[in-house]
Amino acid sequence: MPYSDYRKQRIESIGNCLSELGCQPIIFAGAGLSRRYVGGPSWFELLEAVVKQNPKIIDSIAFLYQKYQGNLFEVGEQLIPSFHSWAWAEGREHFDDSLFSTLSRSEEFIKFFVAKYIKDLMPVELTKDIEVSLKREIEQLKAIRPHSIITTNYDTLCEDIFPEYTRIVGQKIIKASGISIGEIFKIHGCVTDYKEIVLTTKDYENWTNKKKYLSAKLLAYFLEHPVLIVGYKAQGPNVLAILRDIDEIIANPGSLVPNIFYLIYDQDIKENSKPSSDILLDLGNGNSMRINAIYANDFSWVFKAFEANSSLEHVNPKLLRALIARTYDLVRHDIPRMGVQVDFATLEQVAASDESLPKLLGITGLSNPTMYNAAYPYTLTAVAKKLGYDTWHYADQLHSKIVNDKEISVKQSDNQYHITVKAGDKTAFHKYSEAFVELLRKVQGGKTYEVNLREKLR
Repeated sequence: MPYSDYRKQRIESIGNCLSELGCQPIIFAGAGLSRRYVGGPSWFELLEAVVKQNPKIIDSIAFLYQKYQGNLFEVGEQLIPSFHSWAWAEGREHFDDSLFSTLSRSEEFIKFFVAKYIKDLMPVELTKDIEVSLKREIEQLKAIRPHSIITTNYDTLCEDIFPEYTRIVGQKIIKASGISIGEIFKIHGCVTDYKEIVLTTKDYENWTNKKKYLSAKLLAYFLEHPVLIVGYKAQGPNVLAILRDIDEIIANPGSLVPNIFYLIYDQDIKENSKPSSDILLDLGNGNSMRINAIYANDFSWVFKAFEANSSLEHVNPKLLRALIARTYDLVRHDIPRMGVQVDFATLEQVAASDESLPKLLGITGLSNPTMYNAAYPYTLTAVAKKLGYDTWHYADQLHSKIVNDKEISVKQSDNQYHITVKAGDKTAFHKYSEAFVELLRKVQGGKTYEVNLREKLR
């Protein structure tokens, strides 16, 4: 098929995923994003640049790369003594005075220098001197209004693109509240806190030891949200490190993980190009994961496909985050310790009714959802959990079996099993009935079943 048809098919897949999950995507951003918009260096180029400025280092970065078999963490580890000795000699002017106290560690000097180098590269105004097409991409990227962003980048590009989002760096992610929105998780550190930068073998070993806790924090994002991976090379170690843990939970060998999209830059894309719509990632130890692939040399149409519905345009992520955090603290600390006066009758009413919480918060609903909520109470995730699964993927697979067996998709219309709920001009959410749960239960158990679609429940 021509590339224009490929684009339409990819846009449709993205739209279906957004519609099915009914929530904003997570963006997983890598160094390629910084290279594209601010000319940021790759990891190799970063080490090469800082090595050239240190006269104590005679060997080239290429030599060190070969010597340590391409392990850039080990290269970083071996550079620690050279930066430490240079700082205490003729290079002192390049380092902050606080580093020369007895409390500082030797590895902090190279991290400080790397952070300073990256800070100096960042433009004062993000879109001032870049070409029009890239400005358009950045504006379209902003329009996604993602739930949160995860990045291994040290720079502050994500904060510049999403200024209303809250930065959380390094180990603070592990201590962060389990319910969050509007956050930028900087899992390899940030130039604003150079001590947290993951740069050396020791850093990476510490990060790896704690990665299970980090992955647990991020797991719900990768399972329950659309995920857009951008700025990483295929088989990039940073991506694979997270996806290995995801794979342990999904445990679905060979099947496509429908909510993860890998955006891959290909400068040679032409109208007669026929790129693949998926990619098989080798996770090591004989394991692999197949996810959606999007090959493009212009990212605007991809970001456009993930664009938030217009009703979210004026939603402030900081306000939502503050509301969730305060509610979390109220339920976890204040009420159990009786730090506030509580009308438990009111709380019981709020817990039992979808309408009561908005009213309690002073939010006016657009319509009365009581009837449709009673008839179609489940998301696909909730359906899966009713069937004993951990994630929505399995329920979706059971529905796919119905499509293959009966050539009927319950999602294509409003019927006794399913209803589509519009939210603004572009977005729609899918809700499911108890009848759908029972239908899938029959499919799950290998029992005989029939699908006769009727008009939606009243």
